[in-house]
Amino acid sequence: MERPRYHATFMDCMQPPRRGDRRIWWVPLFGAIVWQGWMTLTLFGGPQPWKVLLDERPIVSGRHPLHLYHGYLGARALREHGSLSCYDPNFHAGYPKTPVFDSGSRPAELLLFLTGGRYLPSVYKIGVAFVCVLVPLFAFVAARGAGLSRATSCAACLFALLVWWGQPCRDALEAGDVDLLLAAVLLLTQSGLLLGYHRDPSLRGWLGIVGTALLGWFAHPLLMALSVPLFLVFYLSVGARHPLAWHLTLLGGLLAALGLNCFWLIDWVGYWWIRVPMHWQRQSLTEPILASVWQSPLWGGPIDRAVACLLVLAATAGALIYNQTGRREAARLLGLTCGGFLALAVGGLLWEPLARFGSQRLLVPALLFATLPAAATLGYRLSAIGLGLAAAGFLLWPMPEGRKPLIDWASRWCGAEPFQLGLDADRQTIVEALRQHTTNEARILWEDRAASPLASHWTPLLPLWTERAYIGGLDADAGIEHATNGLLDGVLMSRPLGDWSDDDLREYCRRYNVGWIACASSSARARLEKWPRAKCLTVLPPSETGRASTYLFAVQRDRMSIALTGSARQLEADSQRIVLGDVTPPPDGSSDRGRKQILLSLHYQAGMRVAPSRVALDSYTIERAHSIPGDDRPFVRLWLDEPATRVTITWDKR
Repeated sequence: MERPRYHATFMDCMQPPRRGDRRIWWVPLFGAIVWQGWMTLTLFGGPQPWKVLLDERPIVSGRHPLHLYHGYLGARALREHGSLSCYDPNFHAGYPKTPVFDSGSRPAELLLFLTGGRYLPSVYKIGVAFVCVLVPLFAFVAARGAGLSRATSCAACLFALLVWWGQPCRDALEAGDVDLLLAAVLLLTQSGLLLGYHRDPSLRGWLGIVGTALLGWFAHPLLMALSVPLFLVFYLSVGARHPLAWHLTLLGGLLAALGLNCFWLIDWVGYWWIRVPMHWQRQSLTEPILASVWQSPLWGGPIDRAVACLLVLAATAGALIYNQTGRREAARLLGLTCGGFLALAVGGLLWEPLARFGSQRLLVPALLFATLPAAATLGYRLSAIGLGLAAAGFLLWPMPEGRKPLIDWASRWCGAEPFQLGLDADRQTIVEALRQHTTNEARILWEDRAASPLASHWTPLLPLWTERAYIGGLDADAGIEHATNGLLDGVLMSRPLGDWSDDDLREYCRRYNVGWIACASSSARARLEKWPRAKCLTVLPPSETGRASTYLFAVQRDRMSIALTGSARQLEADSQRIVLGDVTPPPDGSSDRGRKQILLSLHYQAGMRVAPSRVALDSYTIERAHSIPGDDRPFVRLWLDEPATRVTITWDKR
């Protein structure tokens, strides 16, 4: 009897291969980790990049210097007081260093805390390298947790590396968004482990979920908060299938991870008020919406755009396959997370309020989440064939620029463009000139310049190199009230410097104890050249490539002192304490119960303490004078009945 001929159905063609779990697939995973390690080393340049990685030259690309500086301050504060918050007198006449400003410093704070709270740029560089090296391993763990075979998990690693060394992620690395990238990788791993914990609860999976949640909340709480609704969708989808113990252990572990971060999250919420209110602006699009989104530099070059499209299309197909093969929880968790982050990233291109919150940076997390469902499509014949044909079509499609974009994209895989490390000759000249022509008796007004996130923001490390205090130089986009008293592109305290009278400038320099001004804009230089009290000391090299030279002016003042009334010498000033010597009240100053006041050019912050006990400390607000814009932040006032040889001011946020 003739056997009936078997006709393959569609679902038969969609079955995964049977040999995808062989141990031989550990070999490509090991190769991916080794290759990722080599690519990471090339970020530090030189013929021997491992030596560059271990030396003490800091990364000065993007906002890495700001993260290193605040990481150093936060690590010291954590070891001294058990808090990441401290008071920094070296910028803007004193400001509270809190989690509200510069969230990217937290990875550096943790690393420097573990190494003794010292200023060690090598530790920061090792931390950045460590985050990069772990990407393929974490992607593999996430894929295995999501139920993929070893073969498709290796494909997920490859897709993750395509995303990591693509232009959007490379720009994020250059800009210093290490906190966002670390949290994205941790969140991806946690999502895979959650899917695995649903299928097969185990202690190892639970520890992985809690550990990634603990570090994820520490690295980037906003990203983790965005994932909470998506977690609830997953939890409501699978919760009814599990006993009470499963719910208690999972929710208890996640709440414990959040609770362990409360020691700094409380400050994050409590100091939100120091942010400058955002002013929304309507954004008008001169081009069609789809054209403006497609041509945005957010995606990188043409090949990066093609890779992103392929990943999103493959992830969409993977989510549909998950949904049709009984894995709806995976389709919802991975698909909704990828789609939600992608929608927020694109929304930032079209709506100004989203862009002000940095939603465009969510493109990289979205693409990372696309890697798992995209890799899942390779486990099914028809989907793998379709993805291969789509990739071939993108590569063979005629490009207006020819094949140069493809060649440039392929050349990235031979080595990454190195970070900027240490001071070049021009910046070293600036540092030496500041040390030579200035003293610590007064502050230096440093003109900030608007720059792209990829430009080097190296000036936050100036206090460590010069032992001087500054108005400006911390971050032009700080967004906190204390930083509004600086000079930005020829505008001083929201008013063009050319509109300031001589008396206004004299009063400003007295109020903030400014003894020198370093400026580069033509408008600021022209105004200072007309001011009789300003004398040009030297012309410095440009602080940035393509910028104008920096001019250093000395301000001729009758007396330079941190004390606006009376007299005092600043002996020491750092994030731990401010030490004043020879503190003497004015003989004709106002008194209260026999004590006289000394007004200091130093922002007041609640929680300040003063020693010895016979000296009292409170705040005062400087009234507007000579048409100078008012500084709403109060300043420090000391009360004492007789001169003091030494007065120490500390800060305790409690």
